[in-house]
Amino acid sequence: MVRVMVFVLVLCWALVNPCKLPAQNIEQILNKIQHFYENIQTIQADFLQETYFPDRNKEIRTGRLWIKKPGKFRWEYKSPEKFLIISDGDNIYIYYPEEKQAFVYPSGKAISSRLALGFMSGRGNIKEDLKLESFKVLNKNFWKVSFLPAYKDKKVEKISFVVSPNTGEVKEFTFINSTGEKIRIIFNQIRYNVNLDNKLFILNFSENIQIINGY
Repeated sequence: MVRVMVFVLVLCWALVNPCKLPAQNIEQILNKIQHFYENIQTIQADFLQETYFPDRNKEIRTGRLWIKKPGKFRWEYKSPEKFLIISDGDNIYIYYPEEKQAFVYPSGKAISSRLALGFMSGRGNIKEDLKLESFKVLNKNFWKVSFLPAYKDKKVEKISFVVSPNTGEVKEFTFINSTGEKIRIIFNQIRYNVNLDNKLFILNFSENIQIINGY
């Protein structure tokens, strides 16, 4: 449960021998990332989530993601376990259909909007909320950018993005949490500015669902 909340908290993106780029290039790429997501209202994508545990075990999950500004998102996990993480802008709901349980958290406590998902969902600034650590050029099409939280965070130690230097689009992200887990998210079939019904971001409760206040 804690691991799921840490993932939602960051939702976003450990370098080996990173190379430093000139400050001007760093500034340009950060501006492109911020500009790209400031000009997008919705995001829809499939995702692959890889979780690496300190004991060297690995877990793979797949699903679909929807984001709508300001602050709405829906992570729909399809395999190996089905569950939902939904934000309606005010609260976060984690729903496990097999257990018929839904955990509810005020969004200000369950997710730090100043971290990686913040600038993607319209609630944050990448240069204010993340502290640049280093860049690494992967190839002509992608750079890897590593950050530390700009403020003290008990759960997140490091975040990195794989980003297009031409557009600022984030293709994948990795974060390392305080327990040593490394979570990598790879996006596929990304679509922007599609019409998303607000019903996607509302969890419909039924009488047989147990509601649990998370905080």
